[in-house]
Parts: sequence; C-alpha cells; structure tokens
Amino acid sequence: MTDLALAAVEDAVLQALQAQLGTQVQTLETYQGDWRGDLQGEGWRLPAVLVMLANTRSEAATMRSYDLTIDFTLLVVVRQLRGEASGRRQEGGAYQILAAIRQALWHQDLGLEVLPLALVREEPLLNNREFTVYAAQYRTQAVVDL
Repeated sequence: MTDLALAAVEDAVLQALQAQLGTQVQTLETYQGDWRGDLQGEGWRLPAVLVMLANTRSEAATMRSYDLTIDFTLLVVVRQLRGEASGRRQEGGAYQILAAIRQALWHQDLGLEVLPLALVREEPLLNNREFTVYAAQYRTQAVVDL
C-alpha cells in the first residue's frame, strides 16, 4: 500500500518518456487545457507529447485504504506540411512516436507502487493537411492508505 500523489505519477511518466523519446519530440510536458483551442496559439514546439490526467476513480478496499484507478491520456501532436499521410507515417510521424510511447510505458510500473501501466486505446483525434493528433490512453491502479 502506498500514499500516491498524482504529480508523482505524472513526473514518472514524463521521465520514462524522456528516456525513450529523447530528441524525437520537441515538447514533452504535462497539460490540462483545451488542446483544440490551443493548437494554433500555444507555441508548442512540434512534434509534441502532452501528458494529460484524464480520470481518477476510487473504491473502498478496507476501512483504511482504497483502490485508486488513474487514467491518463498522451496527446501526440505532429505538424507536417506535406499532408496528413506524412504526419502519420513518415519519420517522426505519429505512428513512430506512438510506438516509442508503448515501449516506454506498456507494462511498466515506473518505479512506483502501482500496477503496471496498461494501454487502453489509441485513436486519431485530428488529421488534416497540417496537423496530426493522436491520443493514447493508459491506466494504472494502486492501493492507497488513508
């Protein structure tokens, strides 16, 4: 059992991604905004991976602890002026970055007292002539002491 802080999970995810992605992405940070609204004006250096806390749920396990489920989404944002197929498939495209994220996170506990991360889903959110945005949702669980 543990006393788990959400910031510790975010930091561990960022550290694992930095080790795997290296210079493959220009921006790697936590984010909790409206990515569609911020896409043009935020000033992210692309390609970017944004770690977003999506959801937490808890359920009583004992009188002094609870099961905590943490879902987070990683947004992969690529800008490729050669068209949407290039944004997905070429070197440095969304598919390559998603594969690196899977290598970094899938079935890893990140040195925390949590169940190994599970990939829940990957899905395209935006594909146009300029931007490609994919979401990868991961889940972990822990027993947290009160």
